[in-house]
Amino acid sequence: MVDKKVPLIKAEKTPQKDVVLDDEGFFVIEVHDKEIIVEYYSNVYKDRRIVSGSLEKVFSGDKADALSDIIVRYMPHLRAEHYMYLGRELQRAQCALEKNKKYVQGGC
Repeated sequence: MVDKKVPLIKAEKTPQKDVVLDDEGFFVIEVHDKEIIVEYYSNVYKDRRIVSGSLEKVFSGDKADALSDIIVRYMPHLRAEHYMYLGRELQRAQCALEKNKKYVQGGC
């Protein structure tokens, strides 16, 4: 055991205005017919601003952990914050699927 003081860092939600969008693209998550569908869109830029997306990949499954694993395998260059967001949303989608509730994807 190490004899040193370890800082306790309190959690804070990042304000929406401070969220940095991923240069790689974005995901749309939906629950349909007993499975979670995750669409990945690459960013489409106009004048150095993201204006839309181009569908590149579609992932499907019914478990958040399996979807997380496969997305990381096929999308290795996302921002760390983006992976964390996906994990939260996929878990919410799985809960909605298991409880037969409506799922609406949340913001960053």
